[in-house]
Amino acid sequence: MIVSLKGKTFDFTVEAPPSKSIYHRELIVRFLLGDTGNLEDKEGDNDDCLATKACLRALLLSKPGEDVLLPCKESGSTLRFMIPVASAFLLREGKAGGNRLIFSTEGRLFDRPLAELEDALRPHGITITKDEDTRTIIASGIMTPGRFVIDGSVSSQYISGLLMAAVLFDEDFSITVTGGMKSVHYIELTQDVLAKYGIASELKANTYTVDKTNVIKPEGGLKVEGDWSNGAFLLCLKALIRRGDINVTGLNMDSRQGDTAILSFLDEAKKTAGKKEVFSCRDIPDIVPYMAVTSAFFFDKAVFEGISRLRIKECDRVMAVRDQLERVGVKTEETEDSLTVYGIGNREIDEVIFLPSYHDHRMAMTAVLLAAALDADVDIDDIECVNKSFPQLQDLIRREMMP
Repeated sequence: MIVSLKGKTFDFTVEAPPSKSIYHRELIVRFLLGDTGNLEDKEGDNDDCLATKACLRALLLSKPGEDVLLPCKESGSTLRFMIPVASAFLLREGKAGGNRLIFSTEGRLFDRPLAELEDALRPHGITITKDEDTRTIIASGIMTPGRFVIDGSVSSQYISGLLMAAVLFDEDFSITVTGGMKSVHYIELTQDVLAKYGIASELKANTYTVDKTNVIKPEGGLKVEGDWSNGAFLLCLKALIRRGDINVTGLNMDSRQGDTAILSFLDEAKKTAGKKEVFSCRDIPDIVPYMAVTSAFFFDKAVFEGISRLRIKECDRVMAVRDQLERVGVKTEETEDSLTVYGIGNREIDEVIFLPSYHDHRMAMTAVLLAAALDADVDIDDIECVNKSFPQLQDLIRREMMP
C-alpha cells in the first residue's frame, strides 16, 4: 500500500483505541468471576483481544476429559496469560484430568520464550510441551496451588497470568519472583484490574500474595481506557508532521500504563533537540520503535538502553527498526541491549520508498512515521498487520493518507 504524505497538510481528530493491555485483563478477570457477557466479538476489537475472547469461549464450552483447543493467533499476551488461567479454570470446574490444553499459534508466537513459565508450573502439576509439526503448545496435568517461583527477567506476562489464575484458588497461592522484573507497569495494570473487583494483591520481599476476602462481582458493561502504546504512535505522528495538526483524544493523562512515558520523551525532544540523549527503555519496549524513528528528526544522537527483548517480539524489532531507518539514510548502531540512532535532520525524499513491515503492527506504524517525518510517499508491504492492536488505523490511513 502506498501511504502518501508528500505535501500533505494534516487536519483531523483521532481517538486512541481501547487499551489492549487492560482489555485482555478485564476480559479474563471478569470471566473468572462469572461474567460471560463480554465474550462476543465486537467491531473494532483488535486481533489480540479477539484471540483472548476465543480462548475464553473455548474454555466455557469445554467438557471433562476432552482436549480444549485455544486459538491464540499471534498474541503473546493471550498465550502467556491463558496457560495458567486455563489450567486453573479446568480444575475449578471439575474438568481437569485427561484434558489437554492445545494452544494454536501463528507467526513467531510458537518460537517466543516460555521456558520460565514451564519451570514455574512444572512443580505444580502442569507440563508444557511443543508440537513442531502443528506449531501448537500443549499444557497438560492438574494444577495445584502453593508457592510459585518464577524468573521475571524475561516477561511480566508470566507473573500477570499467575496473578489472575490465583483468583480461582481458595488455598494459599503466592508468586515469588527471581531474576528481577521486566515491564513492571504491566504487572501493576493487572493488580489494578484485580483491585477493581475487590481482589487485593501485595508485593513484599519479591513475593506476591492475593487476598480474595472482599471479592466484588462484575456488573454493567465493560469500558476500557485509551491505549497509550498506540497513543504513543499517534503523538509521535503529531510531532513529526510538517504541516497542520492532529488532535489525539481518548487518552487518560493519569493512566497507570507505562507507555505514558512517551510524554516525557516528546517533551525532552522539544527541549533538547540537537543534542545527545540516553533513554532507559527496560519497562516500555512497545514504544521504542516510535521513539527511535522520532529521535532521528530531533536529536543528533539518541541511545535507547534495555531493548534486548525487542528481538523476541512479532519480529526482531531491533533489526527491523535499523533496516527501516537505514533505508532512508539514518545511521544506527546496536549492542546486545542498546540501540543508537543518529540524527538526519529535515531531509526530504522525492521517490517512493519501500519500507517492509515484517508483518509486525509496530513496524508498519514506524513506516507511517517515517513517511510523515520525511514528507514522502512510502510503499508498505503489509498494512493489515496493524489489526493486531489498532484496526481503526487502516480506515484512518485510507481516509487521510492515500494518494
